[in-house]
Amino acid sequence: GGKYRPKYEDDLGVVLCFDEKTGEFKWQLSREKLPQGRVNDWPEQGICSAPCIEGERLWVVTNRCELMCLDTKGFYDNENDGPYKDEKETDKKDADIIWSLDMIEDLGVFPHNLATSSPVVHGDTVFLLTSNGVDEAHLEVPAPRAPCFLAINKNTGEVIWEDNTPFDNILHGQWSSPAIGQVNGKTQVYFPGGDGWLYAFTPEGDGEGNGKLIWKFDLNPKDSKWELGGRGTRNALISTPVFKDNSVILGVGQDPEHGEGVGHIYRIDATKTGDISPQISDGKDGWKDNPNSGQIWHYGGEDVDGKLTGKKGDLLFRRTMSTVAVADGLVYAPDLSGFVHCLDFETGKRYWEYDMFAACWGSPMVVDGKVLIGNEDGMLIILEAGKEKKLLEEKTFNSSIYSTPTIANGNMYISDRSQLYSIKVTE
Repeated sequence: GGKYRPKYEDDLGVVLCFDEKTGEFKWQLSREKLPQGRVNDWPEQGICSAPCIEGERLWVVTNRCELMCLDTKGFYDNENDGPYKDEKETDKKDADIIWSLDMIEDLGVFPHNLATSSPVVHGDTVFLLTSNGVDEAHLEVPAPRAPCFLAINKNTGEVIWEDNTPFDNILHGQWSSPAIGQVNGKTQVYFPGGDGWLYAFTPEGDGEGNGKLIWKFDLNPKDSKWELGGRGTRNALISTPVFKDNSVILGVGQDPEHGEGVGHIYRIDATKTGDISPQISDGKDGWKDNPNSGQIWHYGGEDVDGKLTGKKGDLLFRRTMSTVAVADGLVYAPDLSGFVHCLDFETGKRYWEYDMFAACWGSPMVVDGKVLIGNEDGMLIILEAGKEKKLLEEKTFNSSIYSTPTIANGNMYISDRSQLYSIKVTE
């Protein structure tokens, strides 16, 4: 609705480019809504993918389930770059598309509600989730054979390999994003699956166009159950994996419209192979402890004796959409209900919990000994980083903060529901 390009309709998926120093509007990528409606492209949500930028190239997943490569200079270099020459407009205030991969048309993907994955680039490859999901009735997966995980040539848009895990076991949508880790010198790519499992693949695939699995980990207890509308105890994955010291940290969550519920967060040993879940099948109708488990620690579930929460049976950790921040031996993990948890990186022990008194959709940024996190009430909470809980300041914005603060060149960039701000943070 910002109308930077008045010739376009109001409800669009957009990527906006501004001058870093002045805030001057430069160019806009404009993508119309899909005609299928909210089952594939939810109204008024725009583009939920965070662009990945390398040099003069930008990769982003649009609301139309396209992976696009854009020229960061737009048409200001007076060139229409790349093989893609079908831009409706080539005015300087429009985006210059280098190439585009239509995952619905070309790969048969059925995105549920919205395609949202934030791509990650490693070498000459861009990795992403397709957001393949269930039908409008939430009962079946219309395209189980369509890829869920993709490796794409970042220069050409050609598919290097694809993988349709978890096939027809997708619970809802697949709105998370991949991450990269270097395990003993070898690269792994982490894909959060729509079944609540985390999958680690080799970046190069099997050489025949398919993914090559290294390990997988179930982030839900085996007795958990998935129920429509969030009534169950089994969760999907929305936050992004964080790699640190040959391990991965990730929490579980659901569509925020499903409300609160029991959550879990795990630190996983990334040096293992195979099924490294805490439990595996006992060969009958039950489960047994996995001798090959990759669980380093687990935090969440119910407070059985009430020692941490003060109330027996209360939830230690709730569903989350936030990606954790790791700094100086501590893990900062917000949950959807607005509690910020500070955990020990090595053991998972909780040092403190801070209640923001409002829902949290974004992720924390740790910088200069401070933890920055926004909430749905439009408050930017500034906590002191460390093992002791201490509120330093609260900054009030005009509307909800669903984004994550970004620090660059002495400034903090943050958006609420209506505006983008550049705030000086250094003298």
